[in-house]
Amino acid sequence: MKKNKTNVRIIPLFLEIISCIKQWKGRIVMDYNKIEDAVFKKAMEFFKDNAVKFFGINTKLIAPAETEIKNIDIKTNYTDYLFYTEDGNYLHFEFQTTDKKEDIRRFLYYDSSLFYKEKRKIRTVVIYSADIEDVETYVDAGTIKYEIEAFYMKDLNGDEKLESLRNKIQRKEHLTGEDILTLSFIPLMNSKESKSKRSLESIELADAIPESSEKLQCLTLLYALFEKFGDSFSKGKFKEVFAMTEIGRMIREDGIREGKAEGKAEGKAEGKSEMLIKQLTKRFNKIPSEYVDKIMKLPQTTIDVIATEIFDLNSIKDLEKYL
Repeated sequence: MKKNKTNVRIIPLFLEIISCIKQWKGRIVMDYNKIEDAVFKKAMEFFKDNAVKFFGINTKLIAPAETEIKNIDIKTNYTDYLFYTEDGNYLHFEFQTTDKKEDIRRFLYYDSSLFYKEKRKIRTVVIYSADIEDVETYVDAGTIKYEIEAFYMKDLNGDEKLESLRNKIQRKEHLTGEDILTLSFIPLMNSKESKSKRSLESIELADAIPESSEKLQCLTLLYALFEKFGDSFSKGKFKEVFAMTEIGRMIREDGIREGKAEGKAEGKAEGKSEMLIKQLTKRFNKIPSEYVDKIMKLPQTTIDVIATEIFDLNSIKDLEKYL
């Protein structure tokens, strides 16, 4: 019974990821951009529900906000995490693994662009990995006085927290939202080990979580954060682990089944397009190449209509109304 309830909880993201996997002529093709969109969306939702408690922020988040910022020069920028708060303002999170002087000016640019566009106040919290401390948090730009809030991961003992979570998972205890965020953030915390080693240990421990929904939440957060701070080796290892999890296997198997069905349907549609082109060539002797290209891209229903009405066409140009 418990397993059925768990499956119900993970189905929404599972279906989103499945929809990104196709099979074409015997090959599995994965749209990684769409998969990442689904994963990041899930990570954003979980982050919204748990981040303010983890970072000790006294506010309530009501919904994720658009992280894309287009300025008047039509240049697009992206914040890491952006949320609407219950008082109608923004809470803006950034994750930093480097300390560059221009970072705070970049955050000022983001926030001023947001304020110009939306007229909402912005509170910006920047989370710095364990190897960063005492960064510049204030900018005096003349008329503009700008300040961020810095949260230093060096103040958190990643080794102790990892051991505590390992014991909890081994005892098969339920993980809270704060536990899952903690496990996801361990690679950024203070540790005697290297960041890469801590990253791999976090992945392996996440894979050991017995509860499927909790495992999925942790893996999606790790995936989102790895895109920000992970090295190539850790990212590769993460994808290996994710592919071998029960969730990964389910995605792969269902993707193959769905891909086969889509492949058959697409193959059938392609066959109809080719048959229609032959019929049109026989009727009009020659078809312009641009018509051929457009016919091959037509939906199956339109192909059927043209085939039915082919003898009502007086010239090849009459095809234009269908294209």
